[in-house]
Amino acid sequence: MGAKKATHEQLKRHNRQLLLRTIFWDGVNNRAALAQATGLAKPTVSDLIADLIADGLLIEGGHGESTDSGGKRPRLLEFVPGARQVIGLSLNGHQALGVLSNLDGQIIAEHVTDTTGIAGEALAPVMIEAINGLIAQLDAPLLCLGVGVPGLVDQEGGLVRSAPQLGWRNYPVAALLRQHFEVTTYLGNNTELAAAARLAFKVESDEGQLVTVLIGDGVEVGIAGAVYHSGGDLGCLRIGGNERLDHLLGWPAIVRRMRALAHDFAPSSLNPDAASYLRIRHAADNGDSAALVLVDELADYLSYVVGWIIALLRPDHIVFVGPIADLGERLIASIEAKAEHLLQPDLIAAVKLSATGNAERLSAQGAVALALREELGTL
Repeated sequence: MGAKKATHEQLKRHNRQLLLRTIFWDGVNNRAALAQATGLAKPTVSDLIADLIADGLLIEGGHGESTDSGGKRPRLLEFVPGARQVIGLSLNGHQALGVLSNLDGQIIAEHVTDTTGIAGEALAPVMIEAINGLIAQLDAPLLCLGVGVPGLVDQEGGLVRSAPQLGWRNYPVAALLRQHFEVTTYLGNNTELAAAARLAFKVESDEGQLVTVLIGDGVEVGIAGAVYHSGGDLGCLRIGGNERLDHLLGWPAIVRRMRALAHDFAPSSLNPDAASYLRIRHAADNGDSAALVLVDELADYLSYVVGWIIALLRPDHIVFVGPIADLGERLIASIEAKAEHLLQPDLIAAVKLSATGNAERLSAQGAVALALREELGTL
């Protein structure tokens, strides 16, 4: 069965995005140069640029230099980042974190709503509340929404296929928000969006194929890059055919293991009743035997994750995101050392490993990047 022919509206949308992308990324700033750079006919470029100016997305500035052959000096075109605004929302089992952004990805405002103990249908009004908190701060028309969630997502259909943290299965998030706010809504996996944000906003000069690994109540992996992008739950995989990853690396499991180790290595400075990754790190830095064993065990499990990712995807960079980043370089160095026993050392050496916190904000920024990429073809 042959591919369907694009409609006139689809072609126009594609060409508008092509022009905006060429102006935004390549700095091409006049109609003649845009026609040459994109291969579009000059009348097509002129018509689309007129539409973009009428929409307020472009403005005409001064005059450029005339060509060597003379002729009229071209009118220069400028992208207008403040013409519209976009809201990105990251939702998990603890909070809904939203950001308000200009069209260049610049964050203007942030809003956080607690979601602890809320799941299923009851999360819908919480999402709406978080978005309303940012709509109240708009100073330009709202272009669209981007939403990130944990679990398995059907991005094209706007459905959350499975998100156990949220109590959702085949939940129509995009349709629900589109109906309520009357703007287009785009949906993605949180961990994939965190990777997309790092690439879109050039965090640490990231480029190439980037993989993010989120360790929270479960284990998720997100992939972003020119070759492939995806994201989803990795917690169901088993190590040695025995324990599930989320039963070893999820935060509830870590607290249980901390309690057992604090008992086995008593006296220990680990306190499972006031636990955090930062406290584990401090205890390990001070030579606490229980903390050192715990960090070593976590590195052992994560070395398998790193080995799988490198063997399958050959990424340029793997980033551990979320609270586990508080374990710092001690964890990263141990993962690298253990992964060298699973793969050839030169494969490990070719991949940068790092850790960073604030996964929710990264995911919300990634939701902005997704929305702008799909709506305007820019970020």
